[in-house]
Amino acid sequence: MRDDGSDSVLSAWLAQHSGADSVVIRSQRRLGGGAVQDNRLLEVVVTGGPMAGEQRWVLRSDARAPLAISASRQEEFAVLERAWRHDIQVPEPLWMCEDSSVLGRPFMVMRHVAGEASPRALVAQAGDGALESLVEALGAELARIHALPRTSNEGHERVDVVSTQLADFHVRLAQLDQPQPVLAWALRWLECHPPASAQPVFAHNDFRTGNLMIDDGRLEAVLDWEFAGPNAALADIGWFCAPCWRFGGPGEAGGLGSIDAFLRGYENAGGEHVDREQLDKWIILATLRWAVIALEQGARHDSGVQPDLELALTSHLLPGLELDLLRLIPVAAGIDPASLPSSSDQADPHATEHSLPIAWEALSALNDDARDLMEITRQTLKSEIIPALEGEARHSALMVANALSIIARQQYRGVSIWGEVRETLAQQLSLPMEAEDSHAGARALVDDISRGARDTPEQFEALRHLLREDALARARISQPRAAQQ
Repeated sequence: MRDDGSDSVLSAWLAQHSGADSVVIRSQRRLGGGAVQDNRLLEVVVTGGPMAGEQRWVLRSDARAPLAISASRQEEFAVLERAWRHDIQVPEPLWMCEDSSVLGRPFMVMRHVAGEASPRALVAQAGDGALESLVEALGAELARIHALPRTSNEGHERVDVVSTQLADFHVRLAQLDQPQPVLAWALRWLECHPPASAQPVFAHNDFRTGNLMIDDGRLEAVLDWEFAGPNAALADIGWFCAPCWRFGGPGEAGGLGSIDAFLRGYENAGGEHVDREQLDKWIILATLRWAVIALEQGARHDSGVQPDLELALTSHLLPGLELDLLRLIPVAAGIDPASLPSSSDQADPHATEHSLPIAWEALSALNDDARDLMEITRQTLKSEIIPALEGEARHSALMVANALSIIARQQYRGVSIWGEVRETLAQQLSLPMEAEDSHAGARALVDDISRGARDTPEQFEALRHLLREDALARARISQPRAAQQ
């Protein structure tokens, strides 16, 4: 567990804090889904003291390159203790360690909670309204979270959380290496049509399928509290209901069930009445927020600070999130949707490997052998290796298969997508084309959008069409299913 591989110091620390004569770490394994924090299941044997016997604990520590917006482990542990005292469904917080000599970094220990948290496994159970009662219970639990008393250092003055978040997105997008026209377009729409201001509550800020431990249709624990803090109540509700957290499930509420059931549970448990028009705006804001976070997580990998396959794949979610934004944002008033250009959501059904765009033909020919090799590797992995794996090993192998699929499609279609459309954008929108900087047109477009130079309904809707064509082209490489929705 320590960076030097020794568990003896950790075992001694656990024994001291559990009041035991000794603690033997019998096994440890990394738990899936910890892209921001590192979570490990410890199976231990405790000798002596009030916890004597076999125990299962979860050790949670910082990842090598934590997000700046994530709370420290000390702060998260304090939040968990507060939630536990107020009977919120959370893992029991046991101990906090701030001594770097034990593990090399701060960590917290919680009691392990049994159940299923995998989003894909949960949404697979959601057909025919099977999880409506669970979804209603989730709404009720979120209302109880929002009723938690706020501490003095969290502030109680009325803050415009919407303006604060939109300004924050501006700063974070500007810090990324590549310009993001679709996100700038969505951000501009939110600035012109912001959600109504609201009194902040104590919010979880990552309440979604994947952070909920479910056992036999019942909520056992709400996980991952590192983003908790003051926010609008609708921020949590919009996050839970955003398309990006449905994981292909049939329900609009986390892929698990109906928004009606979720809101019914929320309001019946004392939560504020939810205006559906306002909720729609918060769903758009939630989608933009996740797109920004996904890019930041990809940057953690790209920077070399935390090389990680899961982080690398996260940035490939962007085209699907862009398509969600382009679909969720309503057409401007006074514009007839029937008059807008239409896009082909799918590749030509008659296209073959021999009917590629001319610009890709040579690349495709050069890469045939590489594509074939990657494809047989991926098929072998999926048919022979993954079925024999369990837990984190299976999760990692599925990520490898996904990465191989993306690489194969890049080999087939070419890597540079913005280059395929920037000439059209330059001609239609009078943007610069600089050979030395392939992103010059995108930067100029982002600048135009941000300062309101394309705010007229006609210009804004023309941008929607062109940006959607670009997002579709990239989605066909990294997220084919998103391109078909």
